[in-house]
Amino acid sequence: MNVIVGLGLLIMGGLSAGSSYVPMKGVKGWAWESLWAVQGVVAWLLLPLLLALLATPHLWTVLGAMPFSTLATTWLFGFLWGLGGLAWGMAVRYIGIALGFSIATGFLSSLGTLVPIIVAGRLPEVMSSFSGRVTLISIGVSLAGIFICGKAGMRRDKERGAGDGFQFKKGILIALVAGVLAACFAFGIAAGEPIKQAAIAAGSSPLWATSPVFFVELLGGITINMVYCFFMNKKNKSFSDYRKGSSGNYLFSALVGTLWYLQFVFYGLAAFFMGPYSFTNWSIHMSFMVVASNLWGYYFKEWKGVSASTVRLNNIGILVLVVAGILMGVASYSN
Repeated sequence: MNVIVGLGLLIMGGLSAGSSYVPMKGVKGWAWESLWAVQGVVAWLLLPLLLALLATPHLWTVLGAMPFSTLATTWLFGFLWGLGGLAWGMAVRYIGIALGFSIATGFLSSLGTLVPIIVAGRLPEVMSSFSGRVTLISIGVSLAGIFICGKAGMRRDKERGAGDGFQFKKGILIALVAGVLAACFAFGIAAGEPIKQAAIAAGSSPLWATSPVFFVELLGGITINMVYCFFMNKKNKSFSDYRKGSSGNYLFSALVGTLWYLQFVFYGLAAFFMGPYSFTNWSIHMSFMVVASNLWGYYFKEWKGVSASTVRLNNIGILVLVVAGILMGVASYSN
């Protein structure tokens, strides 16, 4: 039953992340870098710090007792992930929510799920049980679903032509880079395991003990993003956005950041319940992120004017992703 709870939390996290770019459409008159900076402060600094303070007794003492190498490695993986997130946001601008998520998450899902268990030498252990084999099959199915959605997105772009505002080649390249770099987040969580254990020893509930890890890791993420945003503010002379911006722009930008950060809350809670199946967390999370982003793509008519066969292919991809989640549930009951 714990795995089912964890699975539900991962789905909620994926849906939250897949919906996070939607409020961007409410921001008017701002340069993209201004929006990104405001949402970043909320998603990668304020909310992570608040939750870490609430969840971890003597947070600063816990972090101060950590070896510099642990903090630096966790921060560095967050920095690389942040670079990927920055590229991801740019990819969405060029090729839309649905296709941008599908391509990037294909790489993110496979690398973030399989590499850690291979590096840890756990692959033979996972393969030795029926439930483990079914779980690996579910990962493969989720990757197939992501691939199908990506294929449908490419067909959509070809059918709509270049006049619809999409920049396919540039967007695809950026999405691929984003997927590779963003997989570093899973490695950062592993690097921050000593922080988590120290938080538990200090009195933090195991349910929330990942919060200080996220705080350190996201400090790396916000570092690269703020450097880039302020550079672009200077280049584009868009610093005035912060002064002239309406309260609605700040509100929608903060909502982007809140939805983006909530995925980490759900993800951290899920890790507590998933136990030995935690290596699947990234794949499941990514799969339902793609589901949500594609549904929003339909809502915002990103598929308007596309042939029925292409839409049908995309729907098949979404269905395959849902099947992957069901297979994970089956694996948990067969354990």
